[in-house]
Amino acid sequence: MEIDKLRENLAVILQTLNTPSLTHQIDQDPDFGVKVKELETLVEKINIQHGDNFVHSEDFSNLLSDLSSKIVEIESYCDLNLDKLSFLQNLKPLN
Repeated sequence: MEIDKLRENLAVILQTLNTPSLTHQIDQDPDFGVKVKELETLVEKINIQHGDNFVHSEDFSNLLSDLSSKIVEIESYCDLNLDKLSFLQNLKPLN
């Protein structure tokens, strides 16, 4: 994946995680907030890598691996919370 495209996609992810509904969730669940902060830190490191300060490729590969793991953690957390609301699909209006 091209680094510029990766950075764009990461910016969209962070923007989504900073929406009011998710920031409220972060306030309610500090563990989720920690995961988001860790992701933000990894994205900052990616952004630093893009430019004159590019680090050895093995370090960059480790950074990408950490980033991938963190995204999977956040995705799993969000999926779990969506599953908690799955009962809503069975609700029907009273007529």
